[in-house]
Order: sequence, then C-alpha cells, then structure tokens
Amino acid sequence: MQKLVQQKEGMQRVRVGLSGLAGVVLLVGLANIVVDNARKKDDGGQIAASDNGSNLTNPAGSMTKPSEPLAELGVTPTADSGVVADLQPDPNLREPMDRPPPVSPTLPSSQQQHPAQ
Repeated sequence: MQKLVQQKEGMQRVRVGLSGLAGVVLLVGLANIVVDNARKKDDGGQIAASDNGSNLTNPAGSMTKPSEPLAELGVTPTADSGVVADLQPDPNLREPMDRPPPVSPTLPSSQQQHPAQ
C-alpha cells in the first residue's frame, strides 16, 4: 500500500515538473515574439533595403553604403569631427585628484609626545 502511495507521489512530482518546464518554454517563446516585433517596428522607419540588399538608403534618400557604421551610431567620432585640443589642468588645483590625499600617521594619546613646557 505504501509503495503505491510513493509511486503516485512520484508521478505527481514528474507532472508538476514537466508542467513548470512547459510554462517556462512558453514564456520565453512569448517574450521572444514580443522582442522581435519591437525590433521590426524600430527598424522599419529608419533603414530601407533595396531589392538586392547591398545598398542602404539614408534619411535624405540617396543610395549610399555606410563607411563608418560606428560613427553613424554615435559610438565613435567621425573622421571630419576635428581634433580635440589637449586638456590643461586647472591652475587652481593644488593636489592631484587621481590619488588619495596623504595620510599622516596617528598615535594613541598615551604614546604621543607632548612638547616640553
């Protein structure tokens, strides 16, 4: 009798586990569909491919091939952005800011030497 109860409990655990696994798979699939639809909506108005897919149109409408894709995304500066002059340190700055200030050693009051009076 006890063996039969253990067997039923085991089968119930397997069913619950498989149901949970199926639920997770469905949830991930649904999230993937939502993300794909969002990407399609974002890309649809910005970039339009030609028939052969080799040329891209920019918003002005002329057919050009991107020469610097990272610069177009704003990740790196463009070649025509010019050279930035070297930065000079602040003349009012007295201590370097990239290092912590020096710490003077402190002694307990019993070990401090008091000046002679």
